[in-house]
Amino acid sequence: MNPTAPEGTGKLLLVDDEPAFQRLGGAFLRSLGHQVLLAGDGAQAQAQFAEHAPELVLLDLAMPPSMDPERGLELIPPFAARVPVVVLTGHGEHELALRAAELGAWDFISKPIDPELLRFVVARALRKARLEAELARLRAAQAAADADDDLGLIGNSAPMQGLRAMLRRVGPTQVSVLVLGPTGTGKELVARALHGLSPRAAGPFMAVHCGALSAELLESELFGHLKGSFTGAYRDQPGLVAAADGGTLFLDEVGEMPPAMQVKLLRFLQEGTFVPVGGRQAQQAQVRVLAATHRDLEAMVKQGSFREDLFYRLKGVVLRTPPLSERRADVPLLAARLLQRVAPGAGLSAAALAWLSGREWPGNVRELKAVVESAGALLMPGQREVDAELLRLAAGEAPAEEPAAPLTGGLLDNAMDELERRMLREALLASGGNQSEAARQLGISRVGLIKKLARLGLR
Repeated sequence: MNPTAPEGTGKLLLVDDEPAFQRLGGAFLRSLGHQVLLAGDGAQAQAQFAEHAPELVLLDLAMPPSMDPERGLELIPPFAARVPVVVLTGHGEHELALRAAELGAWDFISKPIDPELLRFVVARALRKARLEAELARLRAAQAAADADDDLGLIGNSAPMQGLRAMLRRVGPTQVSVLVLGPTGTGKELVARALHGLSPRAAGPFMAVHCGALSAELLESELFGHLKGSFTGAYRDQPGLVAAADGGTLFLDEVGEMPPAMQVKLLRFLQEGTFVPVGGRQAQQAQVRVLAATHRDLEAMVKQGSFREDLFYRLKGVVLRTPPLSERRADVPLLAARLLQRVAPGAGLSAAALAWLSGREWPGNVRELKAVVESAGALLMPGQREVDAELLRLAAGEAPAEEPAAPLTGGLLDNAMDELERRMLREALLASGGNQSEAARQLGISRVGLIKKLARLGLR
């Protein structure tokens, strides 16, 4: 893709042995804003392609020295492996068109060429090339993330790279870690990554949400209880601290911990001992404590709702999980990975990627996960692509009044699609449904006509 070209324009290689066609065709394409490279034979075409890396090749099949279209066909596979190839020829034979398509040609236009048709085929081919480049970038990013997925954290943005670097530095130590970040940003994933990098990785990882339980229930959950210590305590029950011995205890949303429990947690962090509910004898446990919250603990300390001494015990090293608003480049990659969990082999359309990238995600990765996985679950049998409308449905939004803009193109492409549909319908009506005659009127081959009908959903 040419990053300096305005949207809708690009770098083209026009391969034709006729100087007049090179001059006129090149001038027309340049008037549309394209950069045009010229070649008069196969050798020049290969040299231009290798040196300048065009985004699209317009290829005449009959060129010197032999003027044999078979020689022109030989150029299609190496070019088509990298960019769309549109074949230009005065030879509209059915078999030649099929050969070109089988070798990878994207479209087929017969001479004499209608300028409007050429404009619109080039625009669509560039749109295809850029979409494929974006999808290739996404696949490369996903492969890079797979290679770095030992931490379970997806994303190649600068904030995520910095977070992974800190995890690798802090993980092998015994220091306590406080993970701060908005809700839904993956704080527990960070804690699990720290555990996996630590010498305690073979030990247990136990997690508790401190805001989900009352002070009494949280004390029992953490430190356990003895039989008869309260109504319903029919047997001794060890707590998460004992269960995490030799491993890691993760206190999620520690800012929600009731004040009475803050005192007992502080005692355990200071002394390494605890007393089960209903017990009198202290017990020991060797546990690394990690904590996380979306709350501002320093402000809570100033307000008196969180103990200062406990805050500094937990603080150790502070890691921050970035919201999606700070790592928008990771959204397509995250969405693709999340989709694979519920619909293996399914993909996201260009319009879906644009919708995902342009939307605000106040609920962060948790919200993105809910929308993408719901959309994947809504796929019909045999449907292998999630489009923007399906994502809107999964997000509970009203259908768009206009089709969602793809990554490249937008309203111009929609208008071009409609123009092409109208031209095809009119040609077929004028020819009484005779496809060969309609193709002749349009200046394309019958195979090219059939491909266009299929691509535009016309019968």
